[in-house]
Amino acid sequence: MDEQGPQPPRDVVAHADPQSYHSAAELPPANILSPFQIHPVETLSDLEVDSGRSDSDSAIGSEISSYRYIQVAQQLTHSSQREMDRLELQHLLWMELLGGRLHLAPLQKIHVTHALDVGCGTGNWTIEFASQNPHVQVIGTDLSPIQPEYVPMNCTFYIDDATKDWSFHQRFDYIHVRMLTFGINNWDNFIDQAYQYLQPGGFLELQEWNVPLESPDGSLKEHHALHRWTELMDRACSKIGIDIRSAGEHADRMRSRGFDHVVERRLGAPIGPWAKGERQKRIGWMGRRDLQEGIDGMSSKLFKLLGDWGSDKEIENFLAEVKADVNNPHVGSSPRILPFPHTSDKRC
Repeated sequence: MDEQGPQPPRDVVAHADPQSYHSAAELPPANILSPFQIHPVETLSDLEVDSGRSDSDSAIGSEISSYRYIQVAQQLTHSSQREMDRLELQHLLWMELLGGRLHLAPLQKIHVTHALDVGCGTGNWTIEFASQNPHVQVIGTDLSPIQPEYVPMNCTFYIDDATKDWSFHQRFDYIHVRMLTFGINNWDNFIDQAYQYLQPGGFLELQEWNVPLESPDGSLKEHHALHRWTELMDRACSKIGIDIRSAGEHADRMRSRGFDHVVERRLGAPIGPWAKGERQKRIGWMGRRDLQEGIDGMSSKLFKLLGDWGSDKEIENFLAEVKADVNNPHVGSSPRILPFPHTSDKRC
């Protein structure tokens, strides 16, 4: 198998008053919240191929259920139990990527009383953040009412479309956004509204994956179905006004809209358990399940918009080839994850 080096994800931090804080890049202590052990280490880098590994290793991810979440898929399929399961596992993947942290914004530098989680999905991040910070009033918004009924007293959920005009009754000290690349068709307007609803000195944190997939070792070739899939997804999303490459521009977008001290981090995330190390394998296993199980939901209806297919069966057959590539250890499929352009804070 060719060695596959990951294209790193990104995290961006910004705020506007350089005299208020000494270092916007400082990280808070890790919080170990996952049901399985997460070592409080920094984000992955310099991944090595495990020459002795086996893709069938039953120890890899044996305690994890399947998951996948992309905003387009949620809007098309809404609250099926399978989709909710994917959302739950995706939350665990992000916890692994962040070394057990819920965020990288240096919130210890400011006094947080109100926080907003946009596109909260099942609400697990929102609930955990509220539980850890009982003095903070936390609001989660999403298109689907799939959040649990019993939540911390300081946690509230609303059904809301983040692409429309926001109408909150207060400003927030911290706004958290995760995995909305496929759901936002105007990021300039989105970030403008986030800026408007932040308190002076508050932080905006964006945690995003960047598409299309890339294979740094060159083992993902143009003739592979997986490579063609990324191109077709790019074309299909463009038809509905969504730029799947948008995460790569978030840092500049935040700076141009008045955010200061923008910090961007890249996180290494393999697809498949090819990397050396228990934690790396677990992330790779989850990433592969994420991609494999999400392909149908996020592709089928989008591909029909292209008009390139004679029948649903043709799409089904093609997606079967894509999933075969995802499971092929000789096809490099490390994604560029821009998990976050992450935090921005502004001061009027």
